[in-house]
Amino acid sequence: MSEKLLTKPPFRYLHDIFTATCAATGYGQGLFSGEELEGKSITDKEAKINWLVKLISLTELVVGEELDVKPTKIVAGHEPEKTNAFLQAMFRAATAGIDTTPHVQQVLGIGGDEGAQEDDAEAAAAEEQARAEAEAQM
Repeated sequence: MSEKLLTKPPFRYLHDIFTATCAATGYGQGLFSGEELEGKSITDKEAKINWLVKLISLTELVVGEELDVKPTKIVAGHEPEKTNAFLQAMFRAATAGIDTTPHVQQVLGIGGDEGAQEDDAEAAAAEEQARAEAEAQM
């Protein structure tokens, strides 16, 4: 994490951070498929923005707060301080010990019956407790 890369983080760098985080913690497993898993294959601006929208949405669901970051600004290399705040939120989410499977399904629009809503409420309570414990350890 060099200062140069954090000053204006390129998309490929952000992709590599997520890929390494996913491999180490399981965070966001299943969120991306096909070419989305290969950072070098995502070359056009719209594809990069769509990829970031998914990751930001997942992170917001897991941390339980809206993040002040815009995918278009990230791709353009603007507002690096907000991009870095997003990376920190992703780290908190990834290290909280929360199973992100239901969140991934929500981002992807999979599921949604009443039983799942009850499970989501229980999962949210468990996640809140895990998040509080993780913050206490910091």
